Amino acid sequence: MKPCSNNFCGGNFKDWLEVYLTSECNGCCPWCVDVGGIRVKDSTAEKITREAIFYGAKNIILLGGEPTLYPELKYVIDELNSFNRNVYLTTNGSLLTPEFIKNLENLTGINISIHHYDLRKNQEITGIDLDFNNLKESISLLKNNKTIIRLNCNCIAGYIDSKQETLSYIDFAKELCVDAIRFAELKGDKKSFVNLATIFENEFGLNNDPYSLGCNFITKINGMTVYFRQMCGLQTEHRTAITEPEQIIKKVLYNDAIVREGWQYDGAINSINSGCCY
Repeated sequence: MKPCSNNFCGGNFKDWLEVYLTSECNGCCPWCVDVGGIRVKDSTAEKITREAIFYGAKNIILLGGEPTLYPELKYVIDELNSFNRNVYLTTNGSLLTPEFIKNLENLTGINISIHHYDLRKNQEITGIDLDFNNLKESISLLKNNKTIIRLNCNCIAGYIDSKQETLSYIDFAKELCVDAIRFAELKGDKKSFVNLATIFENEFGLNNDPYSLGCNFITKINGMTVYFRQMCGLQTEHRTAITEPEQIIKKVLYNDAIVREGWQYDGAINSINSGCCY
């Protein structure tokens, strides 16, 4: 069974490489895709960067763990940029201070994972204590560098789990002056799963067969660019299981400077995680 061609596993986002810089993280997100991930011996920043350049993808996204904890992050970003690569980063925002932003001058785009507009509730979810004023100042500095800024929000039962809650989140994002938001369904979490197709009544292309009909959508809501990311039956028990799936497995460059097929775990390969962190 073939997936929708607009899906990650259907061949979209071909010109991207995910780079797993570090397993270190100061958060405690319960759905983290890195739980149970393989642990390999760190290579040097030079080797990792050289391998990323050799791979040939135009767009490179730096992941973890928490990639802002990687001690040679500035070197990696600057070196990739010097080879005309678009460099993106996904972070929990904990280290985003005006001083730290100096390390990110050559960053093309940043995804800041904030899962509630009430930052106290975001701390309940992630363990990360964010200060709104510091965050706003850091975002302003990033925008001065012409960095594209998106907030990533996982929709979680009891938190962001209704249309009204997403609208409140959009107001929060507009106050921070970011460029876009991504609302995503949870993978593998039965109890906390929120069905985006249900809360938006199948607007914007959202559906209950994202494997066949598409799992990535973009629209405008109240003047804000909004991306949606749904999970199919390969990723959640809330949707019909997929039999004999035909997937294109994304590549991941690990911190030992070796490119592997998808995100890998101790004792098994779970290829469906590849791409879920964008």
